[in-house]
Amino acid sequence: MALTAYCKKCNREVAPGDICPLCGTKLAKTATHAAWVTERRPVTDWMCWNRVMRWLLPAGLAVLILVLIAEGVSGGVSAVEKLFQGEFPWTLLLIFLILVALVFLALLLQGKELMDYVIDSRGVHVTRYLPQPTVLKLLARLKSPRLMDQIDPEAENPVLRLEEQDLPWRAVARVQLWPEKCYILFYAPVWWLRIPVQATPFSWNDALYYVRDKLGKKKAVDLPEHLRVPSEKKAPARRADKAAPAAMVAPKSAFATVPETALNSGASWPEATEMEEKNDEPPLSEARRDDKERMD
Repeated sequence: MALTAYCKKCNREVAPGDICPLCGTKLAKTATHAAWVTERRPVTDWMCWNRVMRWLLPAGLAVLILVLIAEGVSGGVSAVEKLFQGEFPWTLLLIFLILVALVFLALLLQGKELMDYVIDSRGVHVTRYLPQPTVLKLLARLKSPRLMDQIDPEAENPVLRLEEQDLPWRAVARVQLWPEKCYILFYAPVWWLRIPVQATPFSWNDALYYVRDKLGKKKAVDLPEHLRVPSEKKAPARRADKAAPAAMVAPKSAFATVPETALNSGASWPEATEMEEKNDEPPLSEARRDDKERMD
């Protein structure tokens, strides 16, 4: 695992956690980070070539444009046409090949490098070291030979710090992944490769964890889809409850023909109607009295 923590009291890297396992000091929340070291040879590293060509090709193109402008101003369009009809294109090709050969030789003489990568809550940090430094290796890197004064003469395996790069998370504009080579490419701005981070199979997931945690919610940063944190969908506001459907009420005319006793008895509608008919029938004694009066 590449995740470690830095203890200020012990002044060293320790296992991540809330407390330092060596001295028992409480570790800060920002103490945990992903850190690892890789070794590379610039002559066989594509990113080293990429770094050189990003400066060399635009410079060569600028020189070519200036030559064409000067030729066009002095002799017009015909002069520019004659320039390309002559040996000028072959001369450009020869100059380019010579520059590529010089770059190859310089990268070959640089030897090995140690790359120390740290990704934490603040950003991406890269430190470049030169093991077994010599004056020739420094000159091949366009560094001053005076840097040799920083080396401890008694050290058996001297290491010289060459360069430090820091990229805060707020400055990152784009992130690209090269899984085949374990590369994480950080751009700032979008069109300029700022720091190429070469991870290892053991540190790859830890590095991506920090990238997703710090940049996954930023819509302005161009990220691979699997590194983007999905936005939390807000629950829709509850609307006012719809009015309950009105209870089925019998027409007033129906209630007018049904006695109150039938309605209060809890009988069903057919039963209430039957009770109404029974209540309308006269009692038996009254029927006999009517018959007697008719006979008289």
